[in-house]
Amino acid sequence: MSLFEPTSIAVIGASSVEGKVGHDILKNLIEEGFIGPIYPINPKHDEILGKPAFASVKDVPGDIDLAVIVIPAKRVPSVLQECIDASISNVVIISAGFSEVGTEEGKQLEEQIKDMARTNEPTNQQINIVGPNCLGILNPSHNMNASFAVHLPPEGSVALISQSGAMAVAVMDASEELGIGYSLVASIGNKTVMNESDFLRIAGNDEKTSVIGFYLESITDGKKFLQTLIEVGATKKIVILKSGVSQHGSEAAASHTGALAGTDASIDALCAQSGAVRAHDMQEFVDLLEILSSQPQLPTPRIAIITNAGGPGILATDAAQKAKLEMPALSEATEKILQAALPSSASTKNPIDVIGDADLLRYEAALSAVGEDPNIDGVAILLTPQVMTPVEDIANAIINWQKTHTTMPVVTSFMGNEHVHDAKLTMQKAGIPCIETPERAIAALGALRITHHSSFITHHQQNTTRAKEANTLLGEYSGLIPEDAVTKLFALYDIPLPAQEIATTEEEAVSIANKIGYPVIAKISSPHILHKTDIGAVRTHLLTEDDVRTAWKEIMKNVAKHSPKAEIRGILIQKHLEAGKEFIIGSTRDASFGHLVMAGLGGIYTELLNDTAFRIAPIDQEESYRLLQDLISWKLLLGIRGDVQLDIDSVAKLLVTISQLVTECPLIKDIDLNPVFVHEDHVIVADAKVVIG
Repeated sequence: MSLFEPTSIAVIGASSVEGKVGHDILKNLIEEGFIGPIYPINPKHDEILGKPAFASVKDVPGDIDLAVIVIPAKRVPSVLQECIDASISNVVIISAGFSEVGTEEGKQLEEQIKDMARTNEPTNQQINIVGPNCLGILNPSHNMNASFAVHLPPEGSVALISQSGAMAVAVMDASEELGIGYSLVASIGNKTVMNESDFLRIAGNDEKTSVIGFYLESITDGKKFLQTLIEVGATKKIVILKSGVSQHGSEAAASHTGALAGTDASIDALCAQSGAVRAHDMQEFVDLLEILSSQPQLPTPRIAIITNAGGPGILATDAAQKAKLEMPALSEATEKILQAALPSSASTKNPIDVIGDADLLRYEAALSAVGEDPNIDGVAILLTPQVMTPVEDIANAIINWQKTHTTMPVVTSFMGNEHVHDAKLTMQKAGIPCIETPERAIAALGALRITHHSSFITHHQQNTTRAKEANTLLGEYSGLIPEDAVTKLFALYDIPLPAQEIATTEEEAVSIANKIGYPVIAKISSPHILHKTDIGAVRTHLLTEDDVRTAWKEIMKNVAKHSPKAEIRGILIQKHLEAGKEFIIGSTRDASFGHLVMAGLGGIYTELLNDTAFRIAPIDQEESYRLLQDLISWKLLLGIRGDVQLDIDSVAKLLVTISQLVTECPLIKDIDLNPVFVHEDHVIVADAKVVIG
């Protein structure tokens, strides 16, 4: 880990002028106590801040483990070459002015750096380059502040990896009072050479690190990141805060799946499959770093809440349900202890309300009781500061209690500001999280409960014959492929479709309907008409030849009126299906992660209720079940209010099949199967779209 534990450092672009970045970084290294030679590099000076200065790294008499470059972007490639010639294997490029400025010159400079890192001589091994356009790197245990952050944060077990230097500084500053300490901090900037997976691997191999926190604005190689998250997550806790998730990754018009996906869905899938915990904002990010770095794992979802006010207790109870935590009944023995220790107006149920005039003894009694209750594995303690509330004494009692209950996670929420401030600091210094609101406290406690297991298939076993035939078929098309091609494609993968054919004349439509058998459905077939029902281009439950002829005329008339320029392939005649529960299954291609697979409530409810869940392909049967269990409509599959259980196995199998299809056929951009009729003993796809692009 020489990148974060170098024995010597050169600052290229070191300055004697206060306020310049080259001055601040050199000053930080000296004043924070870095042990080892520090070499200022600046041809205009013989000495800077009491250190001998050199014109180039080539002039330094000793070896250099780490070079920090703080010079204009145009000069970086030539200086980087000097570092390579001097066999410097670790480089941090602070300088901005590369791809982030959006100019062609900046992009070319960045590509030049990338090429130099990969093809350097004489070692012919890629050198570690952090940045460019970054804050720098820090290691408190090594007294190394190779950045322009104000100072080193406290030493601890959290590795903070941030694409934004400003975010890294803000998180470290917010951590000052929370008792969060850091094993390493990396501002990774443009990630030109080293990306999020490389830093994850470094933090994963660091013995001092137990929690890894990521702030990311982009993900370079999604599948590599997922695989690395799974491997590192076996021994480390990982939190991800991803920004820039509001824009859809696909055009809404192309498919429901693309419209519903966006990068937000891909991050949910990433965390679901890797076991990483997702933070949705900076506040939650800091909460999670605090609790994960200080508390043991919650072995079951069973928690107790202790409060001195009814309102916060109710808010916490609501939050527990949202966090998928359980609040079981207390044991009979616990209730008896509480009844003896608390006034009759108190609640000895869960949540335990020691009421507003609670003193130290009531809190101690409640803590002691739940600590021994076999039904409880975690506890949240809420407090509002009344006149008679001994806030500091209660804080110390909680600290002492956890010393004898080290395997039971605890979170506190002392609400207010001035009257609880000192007590909060006391607890946080002792490693007990004190989070401002009951809802946030419970959400953080829920993050200690790991309910998912990591899953990602790194090597999908392809059916090469099938894949070759499918790709040959798809290679003939662009955009929305015709229904007859969908039929051929789905036949290769045993995806259940109703009998259907495209008719190009009215007489052919009648002939197909007679062959398929009545009743039938008629739909326009056109790559330019995606929402057929909206323009009257669908007719259902056709029982006779006359019905088919009438449907043909009406559909063609409506299409001519509403979409006169649309390319018409014909009219699809499809066997009418017995309606079942309607679901959607699909896939869309994400820029970072490749194909995502999706399931959700289908039909008219797809976009109305947005009950969907995504995974990164490929997935196996086990992961497909976990995906389905993420849906609110999972209960619909199980059967509710007397309904029979639906054919969940076939739904899961269809998800796996779609995963195989898009993995073997990378030409596919989107797939929509909507609706998929799910019955008690089978599933069938009522409507399918496949988009090539």
